[in-house]
Amino acid sequence: MASVPEIRSVRSSTNRPFLPAALLVVFAVALKFLIHYALPYFAFNRAYFDVYWPHRFRLITHISGGIVALICGPFQFWTGLRQRAITFHRWTGRLYLVGVVVGTSGAAMMAVFTTPRNFGISLGFMALAWITCTVIAYLAIRRRLMTLHKEWMVRSYVIAFGFVAFRLINDYPPGIHWGSFADRAATVTWACWGVPFLAYEIILAAQRLRLEPVPRLDTSR
Repeated sequence: MASVPEIRSVRSSTNRPFLPAALLVVFAVALKFLIHYALPYFAFNRAYFDVYWPHRFRLITHISGGIVALICGPFQFWTGLRQRAITFHRWTGRLYLVGVVVGTSGAAMMAVFTTPRNFGISLGFMALAWITCTVIAYLAIRRRLMTLHKEWMVRSYVIAFGFVAFRLINDYPPGIHWGSFADRAATVTWACWGVPFLAYEIILAAQRLRLEPVPRLDTSR
């Protein structure tokens, strides 16, 4: 017989009618980002690359992996789709893994030459966090640890979406008014994934506190 926490967990995971709508919003924002910011790089217009032109292939490597990860990510969290099309879920998961490996490789290569240096360092740590979360998620699913896999996949996609958040914060108010690009680049890089990452941890902890039964005191003694 299932324990109380397990029953509650199942109920909470199935009673989420807002999830498809939330994933659709995330997918739409990611798609707009890709069309508006990422795809123009593939025209190889030197003016569009600006200072990154000498390192264009490193940047294209990063963008290519990011495109795959951003597109495949939302399909990993659609519970209904996963239950109906497990093969599709597995293949999009594999493509996501490939996208992260390629994307982090490009980001790591970019971090070496990116200026200002604090921006390059923050970008390197962001790439490290991205691949670390993804590897843990992969190892978890290999051992059939479904809950652990899902939690680390969420963390991985939070960081993947951080690249979208960086553009939104950096190019639009109020972020665009936070000093020069050199002043704000590193701070925005840390914030674009660190803040959502912390928010997810708080939400996860709150759910566990709510679902975990309070132990009864032994009054027989």
